[in-house]
Amino acid sequence: PNAKFMCLGDYANSRGAADMGLYPNLLPGYAPLGCAAFTDEYQNTSTTPGLDIPQMFAAAKSGALGALYVVGANPIADYNVDPSALQNTFVVVQELFLTETAMLAEVVLPAASAYEKSGTFTNTYGDLQLLKKAGDVTGVRTDFEMIVRVADRLGADIRKLVPFGKPMRADTGQSRGAQMGEADRHGVWLASKNIEPKLSPFDPAAMLDEIQRLVPGYANISRLALLSGSDTRTDAVGEGQGTLDTDPTSIVPADDTLFTSGTLGRYSNTLNSVIENRRRTPASAEIMAD
Repeated sequence: PNAKFMCLGDYANSRGAADMGLYPNLLPGYAPLGCAAFTDEYQNTSTTPGLDIPQMFAAAKSGALGALYVVGANPIADYNVDPSALQNTFVVVQELFLTETAMLAEVVLPAASAYEKSGTFTNTYGDLQLLKKAGDVTGVRTDFEMIVRVADRLGADIRKLVPFGKPMRADTGQSRGAQMGEADRHGVWLASKNIEPKLSPFDPAAMLDEIQRLVPGYANISRLALLSGSDTRTDAVGEGQGTLDTDPTSIVPADDTLFTSGTLGRYSNTLNSVIENRRRTPASAEIMAD
């Protein structure tokens, strides 16, 4: 009777993505569309719900989806989508590897891995965890930087990304050597846009400033506790029972193995050498194991 049930979400930052508004009908902090806190600051915030994944591919198949921008996801494999559904859709993918979805894309933007960028994760339990950058890799960019640059090319006013209020700057734990190449690249690009580099919107601390200002649950985060590695838990947005989306098209078999969900682990020679893991990609796994 005293047992508690907790649903562990797949992927390291799935809770963080949800907190930041990665839903077609919610804003960051699970705020409803049209929430005054967001519309006052971002006047062009849409009040019309977007499409979920099944709806996107249905729209693509009918010819109603002109372009699809995929960031760190592989819907073709994860949702068993018929690739022909995208034959009339312009597809852009930001990804580490050439996944099934990336191989269908007109444009693939090489993304930095978790340890090639700085910032934070929010785990399923709501703990904020520091992500420390280990070093720069030539030819890749963080997801946020690529989105900002694409938005700039599309005419967005990137000056609005410059934080205001009481920013607290920090190196978020990465090595000085890891900062230099990225900082130089950002400085050149920001200077070309007449933006003062010290107000860079790419600074992880600046991003956290905006998150703490606008996203319920993050306002009381202690920067000192975060940097020291202590427990840093976000506050619950609300109380009571949640609701469950019962749309059958949103529920698909996980097909996870004991050691990997198949997202990134299948690109690891070490994981593919494990006997139990060979059923997912038996041919390539046998070669790797040998």
